[in-house]
Amino acid sequence: MVRFFDKKPPEIIFHIGHFKTGTTALQVFFQANRDRLARQGLVYARTHEKLAKHSPLAHVLYQEAGVETLLYNFRAPAPAREMWQALFDEALALKGGQSLLVSSEEFMRLGAHPGAEAALRALIDTVRDRLRFRVVCYLRAPQSHLESWYNQLIKIGFDVPGFDAAVEQVMEPIHWDYAQALRPWIDLFGADAVIVRGFTSALRRDDAMYRDFLGAIGQSFPARAKTPDADPNPRLADKLLPIKRGMQHVAARRWVKTTMMQEVNTALDAETQAPSWAEPREALSFDDVRTRALSGLDTLAALPGAALDLDAMRADLPRPQDPARRETAEMFAVLSAEIARLRERLAMQGQRIKTLEAQLGESQPSAPRKDRSQ
Repeated sequence: MVRFFDKKPPEIIFHIGHFKTGTTALQVFFQANRDRLARQGLVYARTHEKLAKHSPLAHVLYQEAGVETLLYNFRAPAPAREMWQALFDEALALKGGQSLLVSSEEFMRLGAHPGAEAALRALIDTVRDRLRFRVVCYLRAPQSHLESWYNQLIKIGFDVPGFDAAVEQVMEPIHWDYAQALRPWIDLFGADAVIVRGFTSALRRDDAMYRDFLGAIGQSFPARAKTPDADPNPRLADKLLPIKRGMQHVAARRWVKTTMMQEVNTALDAETQAPSWAEPREALSFDDVRTRALSGLDTLAALPGAALDLDAMRADLPRPQDPARRETAEMFAVLSAEIARLRERLAMQGQRIKTLEAQLGESQPSAPRKDRSQ
């Protein structure tokens, strides 16, 4: 017989991000497989869940600590004490040994705001003797993370400076100082309770991300689990970053910016596609082109009458265009096309105005003539 005091108390597992480490995909997975995961003892919290994540629980801590940035117009439905008590109540209602999973990358910002950290510590202390806690975090290489977070800020519409200035002056240190980011969680629950995983592009393939997370907390991948058909938070193409960032400074209506981004994206896609006049043929990589070009030179070298500097030709085999030069050329082509479209539209509008003015002039009654006989 298992005695009551031998049973493990319920557990809260905090999935705290980091940003841009597959958190949205995981959250969509947790929500889609809520029932399957619950049957094996992992309950995805419903308390203050919004858009498949639990960011309100983090945002209320920051708001009450006086933080004003990156709260996305958050309005707390209740004080932090009440919101977190609701979460604790959901966890305490679980059976012994079960775990309540709470997920938001916004938790990662705790290390940048000591006031919010102190508030969370006070809340946790009220249930520390009745609940267990674990923390799961994914980290990617620092430069990769910074570039991805910079991409995200621009994608969601924040007005940010260039990359260097953004890192030096804008981004919270938790984006490049991982020790600061994790210190609050280690201090709160102990180093043994914090599970740190490395995020790489390999986790994007198939079900690797979901299996890795579940395996890290001792859970199995559910049979017939539902997985997202596509990345729910796709990265903005790097070639669109300067266009998107530049438009943050323009006081244009949203539909204007959206339409321009769509047109630019279509134009950039055309830069990598064969034109309609080209005869269809198999697409080759530059490695294939280079190999065949070299083979062709070797064939020429065997000709008795070849008077070629073959060494110089072999040293100058086909190669892709320098990325910076290619991107500059693409952007110049796209912006030139956009300027031409705008000039054409302005010319058309000007012609319509002239036509309307002429019609308006013809419709005006002529002034009555004076009778000179008087």
